[in-house]
Amino acid sequence: MSVLLTIQELAGTGAAPTFVAAAAAGNHFANDGRVALEFVNAHTAPITITIDSFTPCSQGFDHDLVLTVAAGTRWRTPALDPGRFRRIDGHTYITYSLVTALTVGAFRS
Repeated sequence: MSVLLTIQELAGTGAAPTFVAAAAAGNHFANDGRVALEFVNAHTAPITITIDSFTPCSQGFDHDLVLTVAAGTRWRTPALDPGRFRRIDGHTYITYSLVTALTVGAFRS
């Protein structure tokens, strides 16, 4: 079962972000349209991250957002559109090709 991410508030004065280990079963978070995700890949191989798109586009297709985070790098998404990525339960779901040495954080600014 997917593991809930706690959303961290980034105040105007700054905050020290914290990251958690990516869950083998995936993660999810409450998506209000102001939350961005950040991934840190400390592994020696690239990791593919898939953010589930729930709503089909204007052409009728459901396009997941697929990111490849290179080994030893960080990747931050923009805030994820709830119209595209939020399921009926209010959450957005993420899966990973590999979770070894991958951490993730959810941030609202």
